[in-house]
Amino acid sequence: MANSQPDIFLTALHYLFSRSNDKIVAHCLDLDLVTSGNALQEAEERLNAVVLAQIATCYVSGNFQQLRFRAPGEYWQALAGAKELAREHLEVEVPPVVLPVKRCVISLPVYRHEAELAPAA
Repeated sequence: MANSQPDIFLTALHYLFSRSNDKIVAHCLDLDLVTSGNALQEAEERLNAVVLAQIATCYVSGNFQQLRFRAPGEYWQALAGAKELAREHLEVEVPPVVLPVKRCVISLPVYRHEAELAPAA
């Protein structure tokens, strides 16, 4: 059964970037969403698109449980030891839940980190 209102809002997003073979892997730990790209910017743009789609889908469907699906602890531990990158902001348009009265845009800070991983064997 879907919740009628979210009781937990996202206040920030935590992105962890790592290397896997010749790709950059981008992981939003708060929503446990993962993308990849040939460069960090490409991987991050793809991750931003997936994050925005996930948030919009949750608001439209009223299924706010998906906004609480966080990455496993091992990824949060990797974040603690990762190099901090420049902070960005992601503007999220929250669709009206009851009546289409006005457009609401929130800006979530994105904490970006890059993990140093050993090359694949």
